[in-house]
Amino acid sequence: MKKIIIICFILLLAVPAMADYFNCQFPPYGKTVEHLNDKALFSKHKEKNGITYYKFTGECTLQIEKMVAPVEQYYGFIDNKVYCNIFSFYLPEDLTIEEFEKFGLDMMDKEIIKPIKRSVDGDWRIIKCKHVMDGLVIKFKYNSKTRQGKVGWYYKPLKDKDDFLVSKD
Repeated sequence: MKKIIIICFILLLAVPAMADYFNCQFPPYGKTVEHLNDKALFSKHKEKNGITYYKFTGECTLQIEKMVAPVEQYYGFIDNKVYCNIFSFYLPEDLTIEEFEKFGLDMMDKEIIKPIKRSVDGDWRIIKCKHVMDGLVIKFKYNSKTRQGKVGWYYKPLKDKDDFLVSKD
């Protein structure tokens, strides 16, 4: 009986710790910055087009770091609610954009819904696809001149209807 009481006590202590866990890859979309920032891991970075971006300064281990480093993490908020998470980086000289693109798509193969849309905007190569999580869209961007890359997850229910993220196709 004493062992059961000790185990129950340990579990009671563990539950609040698990509730405070922050998944940097898939944040709780729709939650407020105040809800997430109780440990001051976000610092305001900039505002653009109705989105307030915060830099994430906490610890996070990402699969992308197997290929590129350092990775800067940003989270965008619309009406103070988590809308997107963006990882920004530079490709090393010994890694081609095609190799990194293949790595990213292979890594996420089971998490994306095809078709994958590809486009070019100036020096930027862009890939867009839907994630299996309802309402989530992924966007990869690579600059062929500067070698800068960005990977973003966008929660489309928080964005305006005219945005590419909510297209029905």
